[in-house]
Amino acid sequence: MIGEFRALNWRSFERTHWFFEEKNLLVGCNGSGKSNLLEALGFLGILRSFRTAKISELIRNDTQEFHLRGVWQESKSKTVLETGMTAAGERLLLVNGSRERSGRDFIRHFFPVVFAPEDMEIVSGTPGVRRRFFDMTASQISDSYVNILHDYIAALKLRNMLLKNPRKIDLAKLEAYEGLMAFAAAELTERRQKFIMEFNRMLSALAPSKAEQISIEYHPQCSAGAESYLALFARNRGREMEKRTTLTGCHLDDYRFCLAGRIMRGFASNGQNRMAALNSKLAAARMLMQNHGAEKLVALVDDVTGELDKKHREMFFETIAPSGQLFFTYTSVPDDRFFKDAKVQKITRD
Repeated sequence: MIGEFRALNWRSFERTHWFFEEKNLLVGCNGSGKSNLLEALGFLGILRSFRTAKISELIRNDTQEFHLRGVWQESKSKTVLETGMTAAGERLLLVNGSRERSGRDFIRHFFPVVFAPEDMEIVSGTPGVRRRFFDMTASQISDSYVNILHDYIAALKLRNMLLKNPRKIDLAKLEAYEGLMAFAAAELTERRQKFIMEFNRMLSALAPSKAEQISIEYHPQCSAGAESYLALFARNRGREMEKRTTLTGCHLDDYRFCLAGRIMRGFASNGQNRMAALNSKLAAARMLMQNHGAEKLVALVDDVTGELDKKHREMFFETIAPSGQLFFTYTSVPDDRFFKDAKVQKITRD
């Protein structure tokens, strides 16, 4: 678990220092910084914010960089994790005071799962939101998945750079990048299909009835292998040169949420979308616990249980209870028995 935690120039916090237990209640009024603290804890684990992709929004106003430091305690060992970023995009990664080689190595110490009101966008938002969620979960579970995804995105960026100036395109380079993308895309597509099968099994176990059964349909742009991707690139090359961007590939795949076998978009209520998103995060948490051990999971719960009825709230608590560490945000201490042994920490505005 994260025992000691410090944040410098992170959002609303100029300087903050905390000591945490296995179960933590962060209590404070709206706008006091509860979500900012959860966001910082999650960032230390995954090097991404669950609220924004803009680093400038994470750095406190009138400062040029942020710094996070957490002590990860596991059985009898301790690991000091530090990360920071400047407004110019320069990143610092330290493990026990030594520079880490890459972000992919840094994020293997613990696995945060964030439960936030924004999660409903996974169900009702754009395809990009869904891809990011499923790619992130698959990457947390499998090192090889993140490596293939990294190779695909690197080739995609290089191909798009060539397409920015279609009059001077080197066709040999373009075809070379297409080859790299095609084989990586074929591998990613196959892995996504297998991942969604396992994800749906986790979702099925969370459904109290068939009427509440959530499932995911994966819709790849191409599912017939690398040769089919290469044929798609060749067929679409002229249009992509006109548009100056890549319109072919698995970076445009989508996932569709179904309720009792029916696609949710267009008929599901806000409450049904909210439950689908919540169960998806729970399924991700269960998969991480199954693959890495419950002690490695850190659940960060940002005000998502208030609208649940007693049955669903207790089911939620029961599912995440095995997590190695738990954080909850509330405006006041809840009455649920689940929190009787929690450490209450009050957060006030600076």
